[in-house]
Amino acid sequence: MTQILLERVTNTTRRVLATNYEADEDVLMTEAGYLAASVTLFFIGFFGFFLNLCVIVLMWKDKQLWTPLNIILFNLVCSDFSVSILGNPWTLSSALSQRWIFGKTMCKMYGFFMAILGISSITSLAVLAYERYTIVSKPFRNHGLTRKGALYLVAGIWLYSLLLTVPPFLGWGKYVNEAANISCSVNWEEQSMNAMTYILYLFAFGLVVPMGVIVFSYLHIIFTMRKNQIRMGQTTKAEGRVTYMIFLMIVAFLLAWSPYAVFALLAQFGNPSLISPAAGVIPALLAKSSICYNPIIYVALNSQFRQVLKQVIGIRDREVVSNCETYAVGVSRIASTAKSNETGNRMQMEQVREQNFQFNSARNGCQIETIVIDEEHEEDMSRL
Repeated sequence: MTQILLERVTNTTRRVLATNYEADEDVLMTEAGYLAASVTLFFIGFFGFFLNLCVIVLMWKDKQLWTPLNIILFNLVCSDFSVSILGNPWTLSSALSQRWIFGKTMCKMYGFFMAILGISSITSLAVLAYERYTIVSKPFRNHGLTRKGALYLVAGIWLYSLLLTVPPFLGWGKYVNEAANISCSVNWEEQSMNAMTYILYLFAFGLVVPMGVIVFSYLHIIFTMRKNQIRMGQTTKAEGRVTYMIFLMIVAFLLAWSPYAVFALLAQFGNPSLISPAAGVIPALLAKSSICYNPIIYVALNSQFRQVLKQVIGIRDREVVSNCETYAVGVSRIASTAKSNETGNRMQMEQVREQNFQFNSARNGCQIETIVIDEEHEEDMSRL
């Protein structure tokens, strides 16, 4: 009887020691390191949530923003917004607890969601870059991108992302803890044939192929815009502004994700012991911060977004409104004069069309006001 009790006490003691040992293993950084990671994750989540939510609200507020290009941008916004909801709260809670506290199943789901959202983001940027290339290099093609075509592209982006991120659930690769056990991702450190082949597959189609499309597209865009500038002496402002906006988005994404990509390659093909858990947290946090950059770039460089934002918060651009009203009055007068002439005056009609073309080419963010004004003169304009 005594022997049985001693065995039970011994087994219990071993379990307690093992539990304490595992708890010590979970704490891979100093308390200051976990605190710094928690503060950083809080700000990334806060700004990522509200900045992307702002863009989503602006797009829902105004149907004019639903151009084919902006539909793909909206997909990118939703992806970043989802990271702020599905990603940051879990890592923030784990950083505060100094270990992953949600179990293995949630670790796998978290790793999957972060992987698919990251792949969908870079694939969306590749699609945007190629769309810019077709517009700039082939402006007179018969069939441009339509809203329906943009929706098909969005569906294709998510299907492509699924093909790259589902394999770990089928036994090819794994989703495990990373970054001092406060988040989960692909198992970069296991140096086996299974892990290595999946990582090569993921890098080839999740990074190299999209980057190849981006580089190809922008090299041709730069070449075409320079050729047009030499031939015509100028480049369309709107064309150049949108192209520059997407270029900045790509640069911001690469600056955020490149350190993480280098870390992952070093962990797989180098010596994992050279990278401390604390050092591994830094590239992971930089990658998560990418959700904050794109909304700022949209609003700063897209006049339509800026104008809708001003309308929502009650700010009116006096200069733009004045230009719009001047244009509307001028068109109304010319249309009235042309209407009074029974035979019609072809020159006046051409003058109206020319003013319309010049105004639409020169205006910046005037679309909201001109729609209201044009509706007031709809009867006159319909005769043109």
